[in-house]
Amino acid sequence: MTKSILKLEPYKDNSHPNGFRTIFKTKHGRIVFLALSIDGTDCTITDCFYIDRNQGRTGAKRCSSKPQKMQTFQFGIDALLSVIESELDKKFYSVEYIQASDSALPLDHYLQLKSERAFNKYHFLIMIGDGEQHNGLPARLRTRLKNKLHRSIYVELAYYKNGQGVISQCYYYDRMYKRKGIKVTPPMLTSCFFPYTQEEIINLLNHEICCDFTHMIVTDGIDIDSNKTPLCGAL
Repeated sequence: MTKSILKLEPYKDNSHPNGFRTIFKTKHGRIVFLALSIDGTDCTITDCFYIDRNQGRTGAKRCSSKPQKMQTFQFGIDALLSVIESELDKKFYSVEYIQASDSALPLDHYLQLKSERAFNKYHFLIMIGDGEQHNGLPARLRTRLKNKLHRSIYVELAYYKNGQGVISQCYYYDRMYKRKGIKVTPPMLTSCFFPYTQEEIINLLNHEICCDFTHMIVTDGIDIDSNKTPLCGAL
């Protein structure tokens, strides 16, 4: 098994003359941007957020996607890997400082470049649809999926009115919940209404139940009531 190496790239920033930045995937599949300032043996985290929740966002709008467990921002450089492991969900075994041709890129351009490399795979959200069409989608959409935390989730969406959709049902059906017959909604799901379009449905599931879908396929004729095998999501 190959041991992960934290690869830090220098970048030019007048506010942080000894700045380094990197992007990595956590063990649960989240993609993190991390910026550091290193002064001798002192290390300061100057920025940190998920980029798989920030496509198209700039500036202060990224703040909502900062990892909630990230609490330590200043420490000795020797503690860098332990801080990342305990607060950013990724274990590295060593640090490598690399030269990068994109060290002068502004942050938004750097993120766009790295995102194109990170999100270069197709991840299809498969929905079973029925009912009248609204915004090119059936009035009811259902699926069974596995998210990036490997939890099995049932999702049912419906068209509401004025171009808006509503979450009819969303609950875990694995582990103890399946045995006890209870329906528990993922705690990170906070939305109820949303624009009833493919793009907004993908954004909703990616952001609030920890998925990474890139495209959506709507089909019919699949019985997801008797066969509860997830149709899509993390393997």
